[in-house]
Amino acid sequence: MSDDAELGGTKFFDAVLDAAAVDALHAASRRVVFRRGATLMRQGEPGASMFTIVSGKVAVSVHEPGGERKVAELGPDDYVGEMSLLTGEPRTATVTARGKVVALETPKTALQPILAKAPHLCHQFATMVRDRQAELAQLHEDYARWNSLGSDPAEVAARMTAFYSG
Repeated sequence: MSDDAELGGTKFFDAVLDAAAVDALHAASRRVVFRRGATLMRQGEPGASMFTIVSGKVAVSVHEPGGERKVAELGPDDYVGEMSLLTGEPRTATVTARGKVVALETPKTALQPILAKAPHLCHQFATMVRDRQAELAQLHEDYARWNSLGSDPAEVAARMTAFYSG
């Protein structure tokens, strides 16, 4: 990725990775443009990437027996899909562009060489996952119903290790 102005926030990765690793992730990520109504990801589908919103807004919804329910609206510097990127778990929500959205997609192949050199980072990411899940649980009282990933950092780290070694 060449235009640093379009990289958006890196708060998800900044907490764990050093500047060189973040730069390597950005170099291996790609800029994606979605038009209004386009689906970035669909609940239940497999995934191995995450999106950082650079510009625009997305609606996050979950499918329930009564239909789709919007659970969040996100914008610049927010991110979606981090659980799938880290563990390969199916997408836990559907994310749709509310208008034109520019996003940075970070695939598994971008993070894989970093984790291969520093496998201990899986534990740091697992702690972040636990914290993120606690944040989502506070925002959405029924989060546990549509979250298939446990919150125990050791279990998450083990899933990451298996996902990235295979």
